[in-house]
Amino acid sequence: MMPGKSDRRVGELFHHVRHAVNILEDLLTRPAATTETPPRAEPKRPQRELPAPAIPDKLAYSIKEVIKLAEVSRTMLYREISVGRLRAVKRGNRTLILSADLRDWIARWPTSR
Repeated sequence: MMPGKSDRRVGELFHHVRHAVNILEDLLTRPAATTETPPRAEPKRPQRELPAPAIPDKLAYSIKEVIKLAEVSRTMLYREISVGRLRAVKRGNRTLILSADLRDWIARWPTSR
């Protein structure tokens, strides 16, 4: 076996596995579609707003802290950063999320029904 070919195939395999993990995370974050008949419409009750999660007062958070505070996976967090929905800054070789950016990102999360 040629050394260059095995490295390329491992890289392709990793790419496909990463893509599969991203698809699974997307499926888990979406509400499940049901085939049940919907119940009769009831009068809507006024929705009360849930308080934002308690975020300690810091200027910036590490990736590990944001994962723990927001209860999201590392893959989802990096995807949000890569598509531009969450801004990250670098301080040396550390990736940080500024407190204001974290609060704005959480405030834009869709509400559930």
